[in-house]
Amino acid sequence: MEEELKINVFEFVKDSLPEGRTGDDGNGADDLRAWILDSWDKYAKIIISFDGIAKMSRVFVDEAFAKILEKYTLEEFNKKMYFPDAKEGTLKAMNSAIKLRMKIISAAKEREEI
Repeated sequence: MEEELKINVFEFVKDSLPEGRTGDDGNGADDLRAWILDSWDKYAKIIISFDGIAKMSRVFVDEAFAKILEKYTLEEFNKKMYFPDAKEGTLKAMNSAIKLRMKIISAAKEREEI
């Protein structure tokens, strides 16, 4: 396993204001999440850089990052993912998206048990 993977969101999506779940050119939030998930077991940590990003939509944050919780636990997410240059607004958006995604996952599990 390699030590770390560094992903620059701006370089990936080619947009300082990324929004939406998918991209027309294969560089959308869903593609970013797929890259992270494909790399998960190959790296000890995944470092996400927001250099060049002015703001991300809640939908983008949910699709790219919070949906990772559909495959991995919050504890696993926190051990693997690092956001060293995230500004306060980005962290708030991330926390909000993660909380909402955890509620969605929990509700889905409850429906399955019925």
